[in-house]
Amino acid sequence: MMTPVRFLPLGFDKDKLIRLMAEHKLDAVLLTSPEHVFYTTGFPALFSSGNPILYGLRNVLPFFAFITRQGHVTLMCWGGAVTGVEYGADSVLTYADIAGAEQALTGVLRDQLGAEARLGIESSAPYTVLKLLDGIVPSERMMLADDLMMQVRLIKSAAEVALLEKSINVVERTVAELMAAMHLGIRRPALMQAAKAGMLQHGASGISHVTISFGASNPEVEIDEALEADKLVTLDLGAIVDGYYSDNRRLMYTGSIPEGIATLHRTMCAILSETASALKPGATFGHVYDKAMALYDRHHLKPFIPNIGHTIGMQVEEVWIYEGTRDVVFQAGMVLNLEMYAQYETGELIGDEETYVITETGYRQLTHLPTAIRTVTR
Repeated sequence: MMTPVRFLPLGFDKDKLIRLMAEHKLDAVLLTSPEHVFYTTGFPALFSSGNPILYGLRNVLPFFAFITRQGHVTLMCWGGAVTGVEYGADSVLTYADIAGAEQALTGVLRDQLGAEARLGIESSAPYTVLKLLDGIVPSERMMLADDLMMQVRLIKSAAEVALLEKSINVVERTVAELMAAMHLGIRRPALMQAAKAGMLQHGASGISHVTISFGASNPEVEIDEALEADKLVTLDLGAIVDGYYSDNRRLMYTGSIPEGIATLHRTMCAILSETASALKPGATFGHVYDKAMALYDRHHLKPFIPNIGHTIGMQVEEVWIYEGTRDVVFQAGMVLNLEMYAQYETGELIGDEETYVITETGYRQLTHLPTAIRTVTR
């Protein structure tokens, strides 16, 4: 008999989830998002999976992970996805259509939840799932499990850190090539396509973002414009490697870099570097945030965004580092981006973005591409 191919979770700390469920008096959690079904079972439900078909079919062949307070994990999925494959679940229920999916889900809920059971669900749970829950679990015995799951995900395993580091390397190699090929007249859509192709060529399994802009134009949408002289080029790219994201930004300028932009950039890089010096286990998000705000004030600058960065993993921005998360404590295994910008007088955002992993004694920087603004010479 052929040995099944194994798709197992890389960083799922089941014991931690069980402890958190006990603290919240939850009897079970029902996970419906691609990220959390993948995270807890290894089921390749992500749009960036090697074959994204399971993500694409989720409207007619949905998938679910159901986890009890005893730690029993049930994966419910399309039968076509289990042939010759083993997932990291204690039991797997399969079906061939949407009716079978609904029957499997309601059957598990009725069989494994007692009359007074409390169930955790995700805020992104589809309306159809909520309708199926109606009559099985009263709304007053349901709670959102988003924060609970994020607490589990905050600490990355060595395998997860390795994928995050690989994702960063993909971006940095791609950006280095884009910088070498940059020239006046290149159109932004063509540059964005080159960025996507480069990331895939260097090992990405998916694209997170190609946030590229010329000057102060909107970087969040694809604008068809040609690169002109005396423009700042922002290359903010993110790759996905086996479900894990990167996020990094570097700058170029077409012509002589204005002294005001050069000075502001050096200042922002220094602010970020000094802020990073506070990263260590036991420090709080609030402590690091306050340090960054004090540095902004010292240089008579204001942050452009309300946070100074975010943790990163299976989503590009997991937990913001800002006023609203002051009490979160840095722990070994957390991976985060510090990103800090100030707006220049002509509208461009000038700053730096770097990625770090918290170690037992401090931090290790995962980004290595030089931060200096490169000049476009062609």
